[in-house]
Amino acid sequence: MTSMNHHSRSPLRIVCLLLALASPLPTAAHDGAHTPDMLAQVETATVSGDRVVVGLTLTGLGGPLVLTGIGAEGATTTSFAPVYVNFAEDVPVVAVLEFHDAVPGVFTLVLSFGPVGQGAVVVFPEPAPASVKQGVSK
Repeated sequence: MTSMNHHSRSPLRIVCLLLALASPLPTAAHDGAHTPDMLAQVETATVSGDRVVVGLTLTGLGGPLVLTGIGAEGATTTSFAPVYVNFAEDVPVVAVLEFHDAVPGVFTLVLSFGPVGQGAVVVFPEPAPASVKQGVSK
């Protein structure tokens, strides 16, 4: 049987650290940070002109939460209503953001849960299909 010395454990530590950093699971933040117990998954992000329609799914991982606002730097939220999320519940959310300048190729969407704190997800918007841009639905 071979034993592990400090030289053979180093690659293992690096792999464990990389896996922890790349993990999609929620992780504990540093002391003093307040983040809600939830998971947010961007399902769609469609660009039409200076607007982005973002569809996401929130999953409650703790007590009940109320999503009170959604925003992104350089944008105004034009369509949004508060959303209630309970433990182990998947809740669809749709928000419409209007950007003051050109829509960026990637941006951070900030989710506000009032006094509970904020969460954030990265959004990679895609152009709307031509039929949607022209107002034609199929």
